[in-house]
Amino acid sequence: MSLTEPHTRTAPADLGGAWTLEPCASSVEFTGRHFLLLPVTGSMPVRSGAAELDGDGRLAHLDVALDAAGFTTGNPRRDDAVRGPAFLDTERHPLLRFDGESLAAAGEPWTVPGQLSVKGRAVPLVLTVDEVVPEGARTLVRASATVDRHACGVSAMRAMVGPRLRVRVTAVFVRA
Repeated sequence: MSLTEPHTRTAPADLGGAWTLEPCASSVEFTGRHFLLLPVTGSMPVRSGAAELDGDGRLAHLDVALDAAGFTTGNPRRDDAVRGPAFLDTERHPLLRFDGESLAAAGEPWTVPGQLSVKGRAVPLVLTVDEVVPEGARTLVRASATVDRHACGVSAMRAMVGPRLRVRVTAVFVRA
C-alpha cells in the first residue's frame, strides 16, 4: 500500500494518532564501501522510537534512537574500530537519533526530512518512504536514505572507507 493519497501532504487519516516503535521487530541496515570498491553491509539495533500523525494524517512528531554500541558488520575487529573514538565513539555517544520534522511530498515517493544526530552533531537527513503496510494496530514502514558520514563527523580512514552509507529502515509501529 502506498503511504500517500495522490497530490496531498498527508498520510491516510486512518494512520492518525500516536505510535510506538517495536525495537525487536525493527531494523536499520546499511551498505558502505571498503577501499571505495568492496561493499560492506551491517546493522545497528533500534533502541526506541515514537511517531504521531495528526487527525489529517500529517506527521506531528517522529523520534527514533539507535544503539550505536550494537553496530555490527560481522567482522569483530572492524566493528570494534567503528565503535571506538575514531568513528562512532560509543562510550561517549551511545545513541544515534533521527528526529523527523514533517511528511513531505509532491506526489510519490513520500519523504521525511529531519535531523540525524551522530556524536552530538545534528545534520539534515531525508528519509524516503518506500512502503507502508497497515496491519490492524500495527503498521510496517520501509524507508531508505543516504548518509554522508563525513558530514556527521565520522571522517576517519577516508582512503579506506567510502563517505556514503546507503541505509535501509524496517520499522514496525504499534498504536500507543
